[in-house]
Amino acid sequence: MDNALQSMVLSAASTGGPTNPSSRYYGFAMNTFTRADGVPVAYLQRRFIPQPAIYTLLQNCVVVDDDRLDNLATKYLGDPLLFWMIADANGATNPDELVAQVGRTIQIPLGSSIPPGARNG
Repeated sequence: MDNALQSMVLSAASTGGPTNPSSRYYGFAMNTFTRADGVPVAYLQRRFIPQPAIYTLLQNCVVVDDDRLDNLATKYLGDPLLFWMIADANGATNPDELVAQVGRTIQIPLGSSIPPGARNG
């Protein structure tokens, strides 16, 4: 595979992926699939959403108008890239649904450590 493409995948184009310790993909392997036409396609190993019970609850939060997960992650966890921990702690497969309903109570996990199983087993 082209080194530039591999570098971009590993850095997740500066989005916090898999080399950033706060990324949900931190430590995941990068794999390559070769299409029938011989073109290699880089991808990250599949991530399974962990059971919400592995997270230690910091507090509950009632969603208000215009809440966003990245802003809540900044407020409670100190890093907007940790929005995925809030999604995982609430068992959300669609993170935007967590803040779509004003008045909904969501759980904010303790962000000081990422528990075993939150990433790759």
